[in-house]
Formats: sequence, structure tokens, C-alpha cells
Amino acid sequence: YLFCWEDVPENNAEFIKFLKDDLKTDWIENQPTLFKDSKNELGSTTIKKSDNNETITVTNGNNSLLLRADKAKKKVSLEITGGKIYEYILILKEEEGKLKIYKNAAISKDNNNRTINIMNDSNSLVFKLNKTKKKVTLKTADHKTYEYLLEEENNRLKIYKEKKDAIDFLKEAIKREENFLFAHYVLGFIYNELKYYPAAKEEFTKCIEIDKNFADAYFDMGVALRNIGNLTGAIENFKKSLEFYEKTNYSRAIDANWWIQNIGGKDNETVRSAEENVIEVIVEDLRDRKERLFRYINEKEGKFKNFVSAKKTITKTQNFVVVLRRWNSYTPALSSDIERRKGGGYFLSWNGQGFVIDPGFNFIENFFANGFNISDIDAIFISHSHLDHTSDFESLMTLIFERNDNLPPEEKKQIDLFLNFSSLNKFANLLSLDKSAVRKIYIIQPGIPVDMSGKYGFVLTPTKAKHRELWGDEYSVGLIFDLIENNKKKFRLGMTVDTGYTGEIGAQFKDSDILIAHIGSIKEKEFDLNLNLNERLYKNHLGLIGTTKIIKDASPKLAVISEFGEELGSLRVDISKAIEGVVKDRRTKRCIPGDIGMKILLPDLKIRCDMCSKEKGDDVFVDMNEINAIYFPEEVQGDPGKLTYVCKKHF
Repeated sequence: YLFCWEDVPENNAEFIKFLKDDLKTDWIENQPTLFKDSKNELGSTTIKKSDNNETITVTNGNNSLLLRADKAKKKVSLEITGGKIYEYILILKEEEGKLKIYKNAAISKDNNNRTINIMNDSNSLVFKLNKTKKKVTLKTADHKTYEYLLEEENNRLKIYKEKKDAIDFLKEAIKREENFLFAHYVLGFIYNELKYYPAAKEEFTKCIEIDKNFADAYFDMGVALRNIGNLTGAIENFKKSLEFYEKTNYSRAIDANWWIQNIGGKDNETVRSAEENVIEVIVEDLRDRKERLFRYINEKEGKFKNFVSAKKTITKTQNFVVVLRRWNSYTPALSSDIERRKGGGYFLSWNGQGFVIDPGFNFIENFFANGFNISDIDAIFISHSHLDHTSDFESLMTLIFERNDNLPPEEKKQIDLFLNFSSLNKFANLLSLDKSAVRKIYIIQPGIPVDMSGKYGFVLTPTKAKHRELWGDEYSVGLIFDLIENNKKKFRLGMTVDTGYTGEIGAQFKDSDILIAHIGSIKEKEFDLNLNLNERLYKNHLGLIGTTKIIKDASPKLAVISEFGEELGSLRVDISKAIEGVVKDRRTKRCIPGDIGMKILLPDLKIRCDMCSKEKGDDVFVDMNEINAIYFPEEVQGDPGKLTYVCKKHF
């Protein structure tokens, strides 16, 4: 016990120890005379007991504390200057005629009636009242937090568990419709959660009266009965639920089995039989589809293995660039199962080495569908960090890691990465995890060439672009590949990537043999003749005017207009022909819309004819002047927007 009430003030030793150790009252502790054999007067501190033996008062200057004994309620309350109130258990021992005070959890409430603190040794609870939000928050000593509902009833604040509102709501629903099956079931479920098991039993009984085939009601009735102690009834209900679950819900059937096993103890025969029944249902359900299922699984595994592990498909004898993208921006991310809206990227093959450029949405799918595999990739280029140009990058790296897994060091594949500054920031964490697949990372910056002529046979010149990213608009780049053969520049491939137009940007691509220009969408202001030409330009993309002007500036032999907005789907051919009519000159001969599968032979500028290639079973290339892009939407189910490239023989 803490101290004996009758000993104060004559014998203060235990009482003073209580004040010092438990209450940490410094103003008492600092009085050395307090611990001497004095009765009432202890230096400047006084201890007094009332004549009716119900209160003890301790004072020192402006400090005071009051202990009040309530024999009827068997408690002692202690109030300290400042309004804090604590309570202790009071035990009366009749045989000795003395009252002894034992420590209980100390309870204190602040002056504004918003916080209650409960302390006992090292443990503590803090209740905080929020009348506005009608809730009480409880925080424990180990930093766990709980919330309860707060309601004012008859001028008193009452605290409820969170499910009270739901219970009241369900009861009201049942009043309106007595046989409301769902309301009875949910109410029983809540009662189980709150451990009101007899009440839960009543609700599940009502459920079964309404619907004798309601498996969940039998199952949860089993839970309630088990907790009440009616194990026989619990097992019967779990078994009843199992009869239904075996046919409809394998997972719940296994749960019911678990309960039967744990409640029934050694009834292993019952458990074994139930498990066998579940397995039999599963096997029987799959029996007719087994052959087709495993054929599909093996086919998928074979394709994956071939994609990851196969040898290179590209050779030094054929150089090409292939378009592997269709729409711009976010629309591929919003595709449905009915209509596959595809994004993608590009793939350049030069001297038997392969280069992935801006692998956005669906790039891997398009890459694989066009006959390529992971072994074909020697480097990846990313012009800016937007998702439609980077979304498949992480997957590509993962596939390379997968390919390298369990291979000896000499067979592991390593690639080079050419990333603009923002892309490097975006993927820094990924690239720091496992560097086994990365040979070297090059940071590409506008206007700073990267000479890879000795290694890859090209000089890369990143161009200035006008396209905003998260890190600003100064890091996006376009790309120019000066392809080299026998130490001489053989071909120039320019890619505007995503950019707005300025004369400075257009001039960078001068004398490109191929220019791949990203049009984006078309804005209404481009048709406003009341504005001057610069005012009509699309800000962050080329648009109709910017595309026309940049092709005119670059004067390429072949212009490929790519990354159309999906809203321009059926107009791509017409837009390209209209631009071709404006830009066609002594050098620029063709302007063709780009789409997934458009394959251009380098440096010949021949384009694959889809029809001839299909007939022959191999790539057939014809002169670019003999090729037209045709839109046959009704003939390409599941691939809306696909363009077909055909020669004059077929059109």
C-alpha cells in the first residue's frame, strides 16, 4: 500500500514517500525539514487533517494538494494546484480499524474537459475529446491509436464503439422489413466482431429461418456458437456450411474444414473427406479444360523463354528503323479490353546492333509482335521522362535481368543507356539496385554530341526541344543519328520527339535523310487567321503548323509523321498528304504517317509492303515512292487505328 490514512499527520514517513516518489511534488521535495520528525509544522510546509478525518491538506506558499477520502465509494481523490485530479483505491481493514490506500491507475482530466490521462507506473492512456468531429481518440503508451464515437445524450457525453451507427441503421431496416436477410446477416456479423455472441446467434438463426441454403449464415453461426461454448452446435453448423461451400466456394470450404478440425480435435476422417470433396470438385471442374489450359500455359512459357533467351534476329546485312508506336500521350494507358489503344517507341538496327528509342506504353508487346527479342537490344535511348516515352523501360530492364539470371558471366547481356537528365533522375533508384545489366550510362544534353562511331557506328547529337517535364523544360531532347559506314557518314536519321516549334529547333534537323516528326494533336487556334503564324503554334507539340514548318526546315528525303493524337485517327493519311503537298520539293519526296510495323530499310529508303510480305512470308521492301499508307478500320479487329502499308501492286 502507499500509506495509512490514520498515520497522518503523526507518522508521515510513508505519506511523504508517496508525495515524493509518486506525485513528484518538487515543492515538497525541496523542504529538507519535511523529512524530520515533525508533525504539523515542517519548515514552510504544513500537513493537516480535518476534524472529521475525511481530508488531508498539504500546503507550501502558493502550492497545495488536497486528499479527500470517500469511504462509501472506497476511494481517495487527490487534487493538486492547477486542477489535476487523481484517484486511488481505498481499502478498509476492519480488524485493525485502519484505512490503507493502494495505488490504482492515476486518472487526471484537464481544466477544459477535453483530455483524460490515465497513468499506472510505465503505462499510460490518453483520451482526447473532439466534439466537432464527434469522436474520441485514444492513444496508448506504445503509440497505438483507436477512435470511438462520441454522442451527447441528456447533457452527458457518451462514448460508443464505431459499429454503433451500423447497428442502429440495421435495426431500423429490420423494423421496416422483418425478413430483411442481408440486414440480419450483417448485424450478426457485427455482433460477432464485437463479441456479442448470443446476439449474433439470434441474428444467424433468423437468417437460416429466412433462407435454409444460406451457407454464410451457417458458417458465422458456427463462429458464434464456438465462442459461446456450444462446440457440438458449432461443428454442426460448420459442416452444414461445408455442404454448400464444396460446390460454390473452395476457399470458404477450406476455412470451414479448418474450424471443424480445430474444434473437433481428432475427427481426422471428417476433415480428410471434406478436403477430398473440395479437391474433387476443383479437379472435375478443370478436367474438360485441362488439355487446353496446359497447352496455353506451355505456349505462353515458350513465347516468354524465346523472347528472353533467343539469339539475335538482326544482322549486319540489313539496316533499318521500325516504327513501334501509334498514339501520343496518355490514351494508350486508358485502353480497354475491347479496343487496344497502343503507344510504343522505335527500334533502330545498324551494323547488326539494336537500339530502342523511347519505350513507352505497349513497346514490349509491339517489339515482340514484330519478331524481335531481348537479345536484339544493345542500347536504350530516352529523350524525356514522360510516361508515354518511358513506361516499358523498367520492364525491359527486368527482362534483361531475367535473361542474365543463372547465366555465366561471359554470357550475361549488358547494354548502354542514353538518358536525358530528367530520365536519369526518374530511374536512379532502379538503376542503383542491380548494375549487372548496364554497361554504361550516358547523360545526353542538348547540343552536346556523343561520338559512338567506334562502338556502334553513329554519332548521336541530342537537339534542343521545347517540351516541359517535371524537372523543367530545358532537359528534353530530340535525337539525330549520323550513321557511319567505312568511317564516312552514310545517313542522317532525325527524330524531333516531343517538342514545340521554333526556327532554331527546326534548323537543327537540316539535311536529315529521314525525319520522324511528332505531330501530337491539332489545336483550334491553328486555324484562326486573325492570329499571326507564331501565335497559332501549338506550345509543347508541333501540331499541324509546327510539323509542316519543321519538315520544310529539315528538307528530308522522307518525312514520317508519327505520334498522332487518337482523335486524328482517320485523318492521318489525309493530313500527311496535305503536308506533303506543301513541303514537297527537289529533295523532299514523301510524307507518310507512321504506325506500328512501318519498317524502313536504310540507307535505301525502301519501305516494307505489308501485303507482299504476307504473301511471301518474309519482308519485301519497295521504293518509298511506290508505298501508300491505307486505313482499313473494319479489317483490323481488336487493333483500332492500324495503318497498312501497301505498294501500287495492291492499291
